[in-house]
Amino acid sequence: MKNNKLHIIKKTGFKTPDNYFELFEAKLKEELVEKETIQNIESTGYSVPKDYFDIVEENILVKIINDNKPIAKLKSRNTFYYFSGIAASFILLFSLVFNTKNTISIDTIETVSIESYLYQEDYSNDDLASLFKSDEISYTDFIDVNMSEETLNEYLDTIDTEDFILD
Repeated sequence: MKNNKLHIIKKTGFKTPDNYFELFEAKLKEELVEKETIQNIESTGYSVPKDYFDIVEENILVKIINDNKPIAKLKSRNTFYYFSGIAASFILLFSLVFNTKNTISIDTIETVSIESYLYQEDYSNDDLASLFKSDEISYTDFIDVNMSEETLNEYLDTIDTEDFILD
């Protein structure tokens, strides 16, 4: 397409008919009057034959009976559900009775698993302290603790020293 002299076009190219805005109200009122006359019409012009709804059911049944096409029966899913329920019951029974080799106790759970669970659950120190059974914990309970120097060094390596700095 050529864009010659598009910048000098002064007209939009759209035109309205003469006296359009002056005659608009009159035309609108005429259309509203026509709509009111349409609303006053009482019958639609359509009619249903006499006793149509009384006879229609019988006519349909006669056409169906005379058709002689084979009717396909739908398969019942009740038997499928019945057998699948029995199979699921047997699988559950065998898995509960014959799979008792792995018993879970507090000794079989790894310490790392417990620590990660407690870390993910966001327990506070008060929550963990409430789990202690002894009401009286004194500093003498911790005096005779034998700890190797290697364990102490590993613990000190894992601690962030910025945690000990007080504001």
